[in-house]
Amino acid sequence: MTEMMSNVMMGMEMLLQWEILFATAGGVLAGLMMGAVPGLSDIIAICLVVPFTFYLNPIAGIAMLMGLSKGANFGGAIPAILFNIPGTPQAVITAFDGYPLSKQGKAGKALKVALYSSCIADGVSDCILFFFAAPVAMAAIMIGPAEHAAVVIFALTLISITSQSGPVMGLASMMFGLLLSCIGADPLTGAPRLAFGSTELSAGIDIVPMALGFFVVSEIIWQICLDRRKTQAGSAGPDADPEGLSDAGKAMSKEDHSLSGAEFRQIAPAIGRGTLIGAAIGALPGIGTTVGAYLNYVATRKASKHPERFGKGAIEGIAAAEAGNNACNGPNLIPLITLGIPGNLAAALILGAFTMQGLTPGPMFMEQQAPLLYALFIVLFFSNFFTLAFGAVYTRFIRRMVTLPKNYIYSAVLVFALIGTYIVHSNTFELYYLLGFSVIGFFCRKGRVPMIPLLIAYILGSSLELKIRQTLDLHANDFSIFLTKPISCVFLALSVIVIVYTIYKKIRSGRTDAAQLFNK
Repeated sequence: MTEMMSNVMMGMEMLLQWEILFATAGGVLAGLMMGAVPGLSDIIAICLVVPFTFYLNPIAGIAMLMGLSKGANFGGAIPAILFNIPGTPQAVITAFDGYPLSKQGKAGKALKVALYSSCIADGVSDCILFFFAAPVAMAAIMIGPAEHAAVVIFALTLISITSQSGPVMGLASMMFGLLLSCIGADPLTGAPRLAFGSTELSAGIDIVPMALGFFVVSEIIWQICLDRRKTQAGSAGPDADPEGLSDAGKAMSKEDHSLSGAEFRQIAPAIGRGTLIGAAIGALPGIGTTVGAYLNYVATRKASKHPERFGKGAIEGIAAAEAGNNACNGPNLIPLITLGIPGNLAAALILGAFTMQGLTPGPMFMEQQAPLLYALFIVLFFSNFFTLAFGAVYTRFIRRMVTLPKNYIYSAVLVFALIGTYIVHSNTFELYYLLGFSVIGFFCRKGRVPMIPLLIAYILGSSLELKIRQTLDLHANDFSIFLTKPISCVFLALSVIVIVYTIYKKIRSGRTDAAQLFNK
């Protein structure tokens, strides 16, 4: 304990520089603004900023990237709530209830719920990182490739069967996502797969055009179709607003844009639950914030006395999504720092920044660079105050954007989506990916095919394949190793139990028609 306090005090001394405070605040503000623009997410922002951090001292450079990631993580919720167009992949879950509440004219309330939930869960998870990094790191070291693969399989199974379109559709979507993840170079041999002789396909499909196509451009097409349907139906009658929601831009009372004490107590359990779930998910390498948001959303909906409100503007749904994804931020650094394994795409880019500064995260990092490490932990915690301050001011004005003509908004979002797709690799071919996934996304919406299991399966697919093949190579292609290791056996058994229980519950509830398994 004495050694820890000594390292903490040395870390505090490192932080007493204006350069570091400005870098952290600037990173949060830039991330907030970039995350609020669909197509310019935290990933793209970090890509643009990483080269410039080479000219800063190690703490200032990495603090800027961490602050940027935190700001963008909340910033992605802003367009998700206002326009149903997520600025980041994890904000897709926030849109489930954020956008319906915004259409009821309560955009300010939805934004405040998202802001407070994000900052509270993020701050608490940073404290968990600060005090429990060492013991959790010891547990993370015990997770080998077999255990890692089993955890990923369990997460994908849980996400798929809890899909709103039913377990079969969810599992089918997940399998298609895994298939797409196989396109490109073999992770072990480097040989091209499913490329059909195409040089572009042999390089694989980047996540940016896929996410933007599925959740941004397809949403614009969908909204245009809905607007056209309302225009054809006329301004009166039930078809004028097919979702049964009022316009978000109309004048509302002050209470509609504020959060009362009773409402805060209402969302407190969702925040607490999200903090625990998000911290646990974040500590596992390769799982990510989207999984934390979705699992907490499902858990909160099942624990609610009024689950029918979810998807129609429930503030608990917004709090659950934001708490679940932001609580992953702090613990996400545990596998990065102790094992050198990034927990998500943002952590992978931060790992590049560590390398540029001559730092090598790994098992010995906590021992050799303890003061620097605790300095970064403290920066993480204080970044939440910048997020809260900047977010409170920014959301006060950004919600007025709902009064802008939709054709201007759609045009601007489409331009940013095109720029965001091109700027990552400066490859015009990825614009074709964007177009293709936009069409697929539109028909998925039309056919009620869930896209979240597909996207998450694609993100985790390459990691899952690599861990399975590493396990088989180490054990002479013996698949029984997954059942002989206790941790992997438990998670695989849980996956089977969850699938069987869900199908049994469907049949037990009286839905004997097999078609009901495709739709909740």
